[in-house]
Amino acid sequence: MELKHLKRSINYGRQLITQQDIDSVVDVLGSDFLTCGPVVAKFEKAFSKIVQSKYAAAVSNGTTALHLAYKVLELGPEDYLWTTPLTFAATANAAEYCGAKVAFVDVCSKTLLMDFDKLEEKLEQTDPSKLPKIVSVVSFAGYPVD
Repeated sequence: MELKHLKRSINYGRQLITQQDIDSVVDVLGSDFLTCGPVVAKFEKAFSKIVQSKYAAAVSNGTTALHLAYKVLELGPEDYLWTTPLTFAATANAAEYCGAKVAFVDVCSKTLLMDFDKLEEKLEQTDPSKLPKIVSVVSFAGYPVD
């Protein structure tokens, strides 16, 4: 179905893929290891050094990364996670995988990022037993949260 009323598309993001990236992928595809092995271990070691952490774990996608992060923070069935409605579904879905309840904090009309005044209001108006264990703020379309 063609949507003639849409004059332009909204760019969600833009990637930069170099020839070196392509060559690296081809090298891995030609190796004995596609999902684990020396390239992943090398990546994890380099990444942990860059972010100055003792450990790093590569995962298959962003949903898995969020789920793992929520599990590390011990998000569970008795907990709440608040996030913005302008995010990829994984932000909320990963919390639901942990059994947590999800609620949304509206966005600022100028930035399309979480409105911290609305977050403050919601925190003040919420029953203390239902306050979030995690507030997952989200950068949007390349624009970081301040």
